Amino acid sequence: MFTNYIEVDIDKIQRNIENIKKISKNKNICAVVKANAYGLGATVIAKYIENQVSYFAVANFLEAKNLRIAGITKPIMILGFVSVEEANECVDYDIEIPIYDLSYAERINKSIVGDLKVHIALDTGHSRLGFREFEFDRIIKLKQLERLKIKGAFSHFSTADEEDKTFTQEQYEKFERIRKKLDDQFNIEIFHIANSAASIYHDLISDMDRIGIAMYGIYPSDYLRERKDIRLEQAFLLKSRVSFVKEINEGDSVSYGRAFKAKSRMKIATIPIGYADGYFRAFSNIGEVLINGKISKVCGRVCMDQIMVDVSDIDCKIEDEVILYPDIYEEANKIVTIPYELMTSFDMRLTRVYVKDGSIVHIDNYLGELYEN
Repeated sequence: MFTNYIEVDIDKIQRNIENIKKISKNKNICAVVKANAYGLGATVIAKYIENQVSYFAVANFLEAKNLRIAGITKPIMILGFVSVEEANECVDYDIEIPIYDLSYAERINKSIVGDLKVHIALDTGHSRLGFREFEFDRIIKLKQLERLKIKGAFSHFSTADEEDKTFTQEQYEKFERIRKKLDDQFNIEIFHIANSAASIYHDLISDMDRIGIAMYGIYPSDYLRERKDIRLEQAFLLKSRVSFVKEINEGDSVSYGRAFKAKSRMKIATIPIGYADGYFRAFSNIGEVLINGKISKVCGRVCMDQIMVDVSDIDCKIEDEVILYPDIYEEANKIVTIPYELMTSFDMRLTRVYVKDGSIVHIDNYLGELYEN
């Protein structure tokens, strides 16, 4: 029996990937498993989907290295910064990195032993990383760096999940202009720009789609969720258990700072999960959970390890199951954030329980135990 855990449905992740392939023009998928697969567990998920995808993408070197150590053999690319020291290890582990600055590329080329596969990062309007269109003369100089083997070129959309397609189209057209110029100068295998939103909403062509949040069954925005261009299945649930049930009287206060006071006699349940587990303190007095099929509201401030909820109209007892984020979009909106942030805040104290074909196939407890069927 688990107390605080994330239940991850492998079948749903696999179906989401196949459904995205059907709606997208591109059958080559790069599975984005950065931030520990958005909190769900990168190494386990990667093993189950490796035969469905062409690539994996992560944010930094350690994430990539962990995938290799876990036995992943498909190409892995890093999307963010890689230090010169890490670049040498990327050669050893056959990990591909982004290049977006000439002097930085020159330092890496000078320091590494062996050949390193790289992707040219292009800034088409996101203004995060990448060469800009007017810097093409600097991109050309990458040809002089003999140890850097240019395999791909990529960019990233900033508004692909919004109704207005104007800026996304501008970015795409800029990407295509640079692509044609690159084709004249380099032998590049893969051009990729589409993220989850672009893959399911925009009619764009590139060599590979990078799928992140949609793979886990979460729509990139409320707008795309309402459109229903594609059926995504949420592939995870955050669960806990009732640890205590008690009645309090009118005027009694709950939790730190007495931020909640009962207006009448009521029943309160305690749940052993808190902000140290990734359940935000911002949910104090506004968060909702699901107990025995009924919604229960958080009472008082979220503690580091516990929350209290109103169960006055719910028949419940110690050890009953609790589902946090019964509607993850609604809960995220309450604290002015997005599901991405809630998911990537899942702490290492939460056990990851993986289910396939209705049975538990793997359990990860980052604090010690490991069970594998």
